[in-house]
Amino acid sequence: MNSQLAPILSVGDLVADLIVSIPSLPAQAGQHQLAQDIRLEPGGGANFLIAGVRLGYPMTAIGVLGDDDWGQQVAELMQAEGVNLAGVRHAGTTTQVIVLVSQTGEHVFLGKYGQGSKIEAGQAEQRLIEQSGAIFCAGYTLRETRLVDLTLETLRQGKQRGIPLFFDPGPHLKDVSPEIKQAVLALVDTILVTEAELPLLTSATIPELLRHGPSHVVVKRGAAGCAIWSAVHPADEPLLESPGYPVPVVDTSAAGDSFDAAFIVATLWGWPLADCARLANAMGAAKVQKLGGGRNVPTLAEVRQVISRFRLDLKI
Repeated sequence: MNSQLAPILSVGDLVADLIVSIPSLPAQAGQHQLAQDIRLEPGGGANFLIAGVRLGYPMTAIGVLGDDDWGQQVAELMQAEGVNLAGVRHAGTTTQVIVLVSQTGEHVFLGKYGQGSKIEAGQAEQRLIEQSGAIFCAGYTLRETRLVDLTLETLRQGKQRGIPLFFDPGPHLKDVSPEIKQAVLALVDTILVTEAELPLLTSATIPELLRHGPSHVVVKRGAAGCAIWSAVHPADEPLLESPGYPVPVVDTSAAGDSFDAAFIVATLWGWPLADCARLANAMGAAKVQKLGGGRNVPTLAEVRQVISRFRLDLKI
């Protein structure tokens, strides 16, 4: 890890994932299955943070884990991966998710948000914001009531300091109030969103969205790759399209988090947008070949394997 790089700061969405690998979905009452694997992994924003560390970038988290066994185990696993938890408090309960994964790569999340007192931005969080090279926020964080004020304040302070702000809305954005959603969209610089989530983000076109907020919208298309729209190129067609890489799919969970980390890391390395997209697609392709997230997000060697296999001109 290069300690000279200003870290990427991720806000909230720290989760304990209990990953259960079963033969098939749906799981039906009375039709019992024997799990091939059951294990605890850091989930949610931890996928993003660990993916960034695997690429050699310093990653820092602010937010909360529960003052419980779940929170302690997740913290230990994240610290062992090299994630800086200086901004993470232990209070209340930990957000928990049961991840059911079938042999064909389908998955279902069964989750419960952690509970506890509201977390405010203090001096420790302010120092981490000032020291960051970019700030990332996932939409899931906006559904955890105790973190909403901290998240908005972090984004506001980042905006005031000219720090690049990245936002992945996720599927739960539909449950976020219009006021909070608009406040976030007015602050962030780059949105990383799936095609399925686009209608949750705006009822207008992407060019219209760009005229009133972010400078870039990155649309993740799964196996098809991604497309990038830019405010300096406000046309009906994307500024660029980057194809995906056909690989066998084991599990798509955490692929979006891994994509996000690679795209932001490449951006901070100063790479051209086209290369940022290619690395992000390669990171996603490396992830879907593995089961689960957390410690199973791609290693640098696995990303390099995708780069080599598809003869991409990327040097990492």
